[in-house]
Amino acid sequence: MTHHTTTVTDSDPGTPSRGSRIILAGAALDNDNRGVEALGTSVVAHLTRSPTVDRVSVLDDGWGVRPDHGWTQVATRVERVGVRNSRRWHRRESWARIRFDQALGGLGNPVLGRLTEADAVADLSGGDSFTDLYGPFRLATICAPKEAAIRAGRPLVLLPQTFGPFSTVDGRRRAERIVRATALAYSRDEWSHDRLLELAGPDVDPARLRRGVDVAFGLRPQEPDAAIVARLTTLAGEPVVGVNVSGLLRDADAARRFGLAGDYIATLTAVVRALVAAGAFVVLVSHVHGSDPKENDAAALDRVRASLDERDRQRVWRLSPRLRAAELKWCIARMDWFTGSRMHATIAALSSGVPTFGYAYSDKTHGVFGTCGVADHVTDARSVTGLEVVERALDSFAARDTTRRALAANVPAVVDRAHGQLDEVLGAVTAWRGSDAVGVVA
Repeated sequence: MTHHTTTVTDSDPGTPSRGSRIILAGAALDNDNRGVEALGTSVVAHLTRSPTVDRVSVLDDGWGVRPDHGWTQVATRVERVGVRNSRRWHRRESWARIRFDQALGGLGNPVLGRLTEADAVADLSGGDSFTDLYGPFRLATICAPKEAAIRAGRPLVLLPQTFGPFSTVDGRRRAERIVRATALAYSRDEWSHDRLLELAGPDVDPARLRRGVDVAFGLRPQEPDAAIVARLTTLAGEPVVGVNVSGLLRDADAARRFGLAGDYIATLTAVVRALVAAGAFVVLVSHVHGSDPKENDAAALDRVRASLDERDRQRVWRLSPRLRAAELKWCIARMDWFTGSRMHATIAALSSGVPTFGYAYSDKTHGVFGTCGVADHVTDARSVTGLEVVERALDSFAARDTTRRALAANVPAVVDRAHGQLDEVLGAVTAWRGSDAVGVVA
């Protein structure tokens, strides 16, 4: 394996005349997936608190370059830049057009203008989408900003995320090329770190491949509207539990695709019934919305609620799907126990010190729970279903006081790491701007 350097220039490399300009990819701020929104919001909030950052350009699937008016109270300029993996390649937001324009020197493409000016491209891959598990089109979309940064010679930073799995030769080779061309890469758990090292190869510079934690651990909660606050307040004095049901796992196609052991909806319905029978009040929490019925958690929650009898429904309430990620975290933080299959719904709970049981469909959940010292509260939906899941969930619910103490001991360090790793990135960006070149693995 050879090594090369990516040249990073500025008007005066020794004394940068402006703050850093950073592109954030793989975490659109208005995403219907509240987990992706949580990732993007956490990073942008941290970057805008730094006096060293002049501009943050967040890639999304909109059109053109637009100011983000949600950050008007900060000195840093925040903007949204539209990019799409679209066949309408004549549009300058299309990655096909971007590649074409990039090969010809830019041609005034505004996306490439931002890329040329960027001091770094920070990429989150939606937290867990740097994999071929979701198909080649999704992988191509996830890889596009990374590859554009590499072609432009900009320092690429892979923020904490899951790496893999890769089941195809083409997918794995593509990921290897990207990882070996990064300036910095962070895994978000030990399992992912092992995968990251495998992708980088034996000659990797370990200083560039770092252990991190999911950036959503640093998301600051935000109080929702008064009606929701009042409703949660009325539940004080009895055990309140949150249940997230993933729309991604609800039908037979998903069971085959992810290798689920049984009927996911029937299992979660049985868990809700058992929690009500144990004296809990259940709050149903959706974390992914939008028009795609294969992704929408609301449709899955509808099926669970429809399967309950009227007596059980009296002890079940559903949070509004309109809540943003920070508002959902505020609500989840007020629960006594939580269970879910959406990774970032469970991270909202764990990071708030709420005892949590993960019903997982991939290895990523076990790794993230492990960072908080509660990996034994994860059950794999690919091997366990039905009554055994109900029993494990009830055991976790019964042990919530012990789990809460474990989280109180472990989570503060994880939250500190969520902020500290972004400070490391900012320090690296400043150093790159003050030097002639950035070394990368190649």
